[in-house]
Amino acid sequence: MSNVSGGQASSSDTDGIAPTEQTMLLRDGRALGYAEYGDAGGAALFYFHGTPGSRLEAGLLAAAATRYHVRLIGVDRPGFGLSDFRPKRRFVDWPDDVAQLADALGIGRFGVIGLSGGGPHVAACARVLGSRIIAAAIVSGAGPIEAHYTPKMGRLRRALIRAGARIGTTLARPMLWWSSATVARTPARFFPRFPDRRVLARPAFRAEFKADMVEAFRHGSRGAAHEYRLFARSWDFAAREIPGHIDLWHGDADRVVPIRVGRYMAAEIKDCNATFFAGEEHLMIVDHTDEIIAALARQMSSSHVSAR
Repeated sequence: MSNVSGGQASSSDTDGIAPTEQTMLLRDGRALGYAEYGDAGGAALFYFHGTPGSRLEAGLLAAAATRYHVRLIGVDRPGFGLSDFRPKRRFVDWPDDVAQLADALGIGRFGVIGLSGGGPHVAACARVLGSRIIAAAIVSGAGPIEAHYTPKMGRLRRALIRAGARIGTTLARPMLWWSSATVARTPARFFPRFPDRRVLARPAFRAEFKADMVEAFRHGSRGAAHEYRLFARSWDFAAREIPGHIDLWHGDADRVVPIRVGRYMAAEIKDCNATFFAGEEHLMIVDHTDEIIAALARQMSSSHVSAR
């Protein structure tokens, strides 16, 4: 089942090529939300938002996508935005949702990019979809729990980190509930809790960030709570099993996903081109959109792929 329905375009959707509110029905009957930006005739690039986040986050890259002739498609993961929640979802379940959306849009091969919590979902697509992925980028991406270990760390310390992560995800649920209930009404209480003060000081970005957070929690916090549980454990696949090339971008001042996670992923992925930025924080993508989109556009162009 792949019925696609459109919604009303946002008044701020100046760089989009389609209404912001669109959904399709997946084979199991769930709704999957997505939004399109950039160049409708360009090679397709699917954007996977952070945690929490929504399809609207792709709008941060809309202008760059237009400049580099990329068809940019932001997708709501289960439980976020317009997408229905899926209990017991694993990282390796996500590629099938993406493939169904690509099929419904008439897209054969495509690129994927993910920010923060979207990173593991990029890795899963690269692992599962193989040659269908023609470019992949992880930006400030989360890693498996093992990424927080150091080579000399003992078993007890590793066990404590695992236990702490699981306890932390349980304790995070009340905070996620609080966020979902208050971010729309009093964003000033939410923003100070996010480390990237330099980026959040920009009024235009604050407005976009607020809209993304409001949409992320459209149906509550179940989607985010489930993903935090996934982040507190080993992945259901190994990064070293990824067959294709991945570009990785990470700032060494990231206080949300520490730089050691980026370095771990760069070492684990067999074919990885890693770029580490000095002094950049978690939301470094905001100031490097052209650089990142240009790199992906070159890869997609070299594969002689066009959106159908």
